[in-house]
Amino acid sequence: MGWTVHDVKRASVWEFFMAWQGYVDANTPKQPNALSADDKDYIWSRMQELDAPSSTTLSTQTYVLDGPWLVPGEVVTFEVR
Repeated sequence: MGWTVHDVKRASVWEFFMAWQGYVDANTPKQPNALSADDKDYIWSRMQELDAPSSTTLSTQTYVLDGPWLVPGEVVTFEVR
């Protein structure tokens, strides 16, 4: 939307959601099915190329709340099948 943190904090809930709705309306294509068949086929084939192997180990950093701050916690590892 282009708002700064200060802009968001100053806005009322109504002002924020009206601006958000305007942003969504302005950036949403008006015509349905704007993608061509070739575009859809390309996107689908690219998704298939990027698909994860049958078994992969992934990890992510967790955070804990220390007062008003988030600090790194532990790394969680899990297997995707």
